[in-house]
Amino acid sequence: MSSIMTKDEYGRAFCKEHNRDICHDCGLDFRDMNRMAEEDAGLKKKRSEVEQTAEIIAVCLYALNGMERMRPRSNEAMFENNRQRLKEYQDKLQSFKDSGEEGVDEALRKACEKQNVSEIQMRGLMQAWSKQNPGKTTMEIGGEETQKLYEQFIAPPVKTSSKPKAEKWTCDYCNKTSIKKLPMCTRCKTVSYCNRECQVAAWKAHKTTCVPIDKEPKSLPQTWAQVESHGGSQVEGKTLEVRAILDESMTRQIFQCKDRVGVVKRIAAYTNDRRIPGLQQGSVIRWKNPRFYYFMDGSSGARIEEEDLPNLKISNR
Repeated sequence: MSSIMTKDEYGRAFCKEHNRDICHDCGLDFRDMNRMAEEDAGLKKKRSEVEQTAEIIAVCLYALNGMERMRPRSNEAMFENNRQRLKEYQDKLQSFKDSGEEGVDEALRKACEKQNVSEIQMRGLMQAWSKQNPGKTTMEIGGEETQKLYEQFIAPPVKTSSKPKAEKWTCDYCNKTSIKKLPMCTRCKTVSYCNRECQVAAWKAHKTTCVPIDKEPKSLPQTWAQVESHGGSQVEGKTLEVRAILDESMTRQIFQCKDRVGVVKRIAAYTNDRRIPGLQQGSVIRWKNPRFYYFMDGSSGARIEEEDLPNLKISNR
């Protein structure tokens, strides 16, 4: 494996040729492995057994749904193995629930949402490819073309400045969000923690890359979770930044949009003409004073009204 990847001080892996954690050129995806490396290094809080079980269930469901659509199924034995594994972990999760363990349903919801992002991203890639290859019906996944489509239409909004920015509303260790500014590392001033316990737990790993600076950096853009933590109220003075990765428009403009940490939620245009000027697949949306919205169909994200348009900035390559 050393011939195709490199590792950093925390044991996180990246493709050797391009230094990416996910690389379509090389056909490599280290993201799940890197999350485990961060936990093992003490940089991130370890997921609970409930969370790990829920994630396995979500992976099995995603795999089975994909196999169900195959005609004929490529591997019947693998399909049956996934079914048995799914039942095993569903029974395990139910035992946690029966024993009074808290957060079981929430853990499963989050795990399924995470897997749903993979489905949305694939649909987004296929949508972008179809527009660039009219008349063609077969798309090859992987390689240079896929990487270019990913970077242009699917990747999280790209950091445009080399200057460090601070994460002020999400704990760098346990990933909980807050509507109030969290206590910050006083040395590097780029990461925050919800309490001293989290900071102490993360320090052994964090100190290896904690570089002292004098001036507090500007804040990173808001994520979906940070906006949602305000419960639907307007987040005054802050900016949500997302990329429109999948066009689901019908009678009004609707896009699935990815934030800088990879979470995908829906943005819908409730403007007078049911559109957002300049918005297209791949656009980066920056919304000042955003607010979260829960739609009637159970999805969530943002509802853009006519009066919100002056606070929107749409960037296209």
